[in-house]
Amino acid sequence: MLLTSKLAEELYESVKNLPIIDYHTHLPAGEILHDHRFANLWELWLKHDHYKWRLMRGCGVDESLITGDAAPKDKFLAFASILPLAIGNPVYQWAHMELEAVFGITELLSAETAEIIWAEAELQLENSISVGSLLEQFKVELIGTTDDPYDNLADHIDLTKSNTTTLVIPTYRPDKYLLSDDIDLAALKKRHDYFSQCGCKMSDHGIDQIPTPGTPAYQALLEIAQWNHEKGWIMQLHLGPQRRVNTRLSAQTGPDAGFDTIGSWTQTDNLIHFLNDLDQTDQLPKTVVYNLNPNESTALCCALQNFQQGPNAGKLQYGAAWWHLDNVRGIREQLDLTTQLSALGAHIGMLTDSRSFTSYVRHDYYRRILCNFLADKAIAGEMPNDSTLLKQTAQNISYHNVKAYLNL
Repeated sequence: MLLTSKLAEELYESVKNLPIIDYHTHLPAGEILHDHRFANLWELWLKHDHYKWRLMRGCGVDESLITGDAAPKDKFLAFASILPLAIGNPVYQWAHMELEAVFGITELLSAETAEIIWAEAELQLENSISVGSLLEQFKVELIGTTDDPYDNLADHIDLTKSNTTTLVIPTYRPDKYLLSDDIDLAALKKRHDYFSQCGCKMSDHGIDQIPTPGTPAYQALLEIAQWNHEKGWIMQLHLGPQRRVNTRLSAQTGPDAGFDTIGSWTQTDNLIHFLNDLDQTDQLPKTVVYNLNPNESTALCCALQNFQQGPNAGKLQYGAAWWHLDNVRGIREQLDLTTQLSALGAHIGMLTDSRSFTSYVRHDYYRRILCNFLADKAIAGEMPNDSTLLKQTAQNISYHNVKAYLNL
């Protein structure tokens, strides 16, 4: 799958069993702490997955079978019935990768196979599959959750006392507190300090764009970046989403239900202003910029290179293809841009950004695309056809670089 040459297969063999450092997710820490078990395939697969929900709507499934009050099995059967229509879509690819990796099921999911697959999955979920077993199976070394600054982080604190082999760290996400004209920076700073005591290494900001310079929101974001620099934290900027564009259905379902899209506004000018303000006082933290609008990709990736500085290789990262770009085309374009405008070998690789514990197949998906990309470049004469160099590059991007970036 996704490997189109013997060289790509050889490179993939060198990375496929590496551990996973999943530094940005939306997984619930409590389910990790209590080694949660799933009642059925709907809870594991469909309960929180707005990628699948968008696909189901596009194939004509009634909302009652997506976010409504239909029975879990009926929702799963509805998903299975439309999946063949989405052949080639990343959801189609991920679903079958998950069925094989988690359950050993290799049949294609459809209306005809849905009942058998539901029953087989239910049996395994009852007897042998839990959050802990999934994390162990996928060799997950670290999970970064996404947390409100005023969360007491009780589950995280208890996780540090538990016997889980996966390190789980919180991430400081203050977005909703930066929207007013009266931002309580003193309170946010106190919570920032508390998060640091609880093992936090990153802040995260899912914003449509960097705020206009001179506004309270801009100043607050600037100060958070300065706090990050002081503590050695990483700043993650998820730029470009336009949220809840279908206002009628969003009002029924609430947020994160599959009604967010790619915003068409420009990003680069405000980002440059922001990075430059921090650089002027030597307070620019390690920064990862995830871009959602492909029209801005080249400009954003290029802009980041103007602020690179030692001692860190790749201090500023043009982050992995995100959300609506997290597919074969988007990942290849992100890798190509990073190759042409930056140092690909310093990139920190993939993350799931997911609410599902089976999404770890996306790391395998990414590693396959990465290895095929490197092999294609080597075969075309754009990179040395040197097996040792190519394998080391693939291994560093898949695992070693992010481990160093996080100071693990």
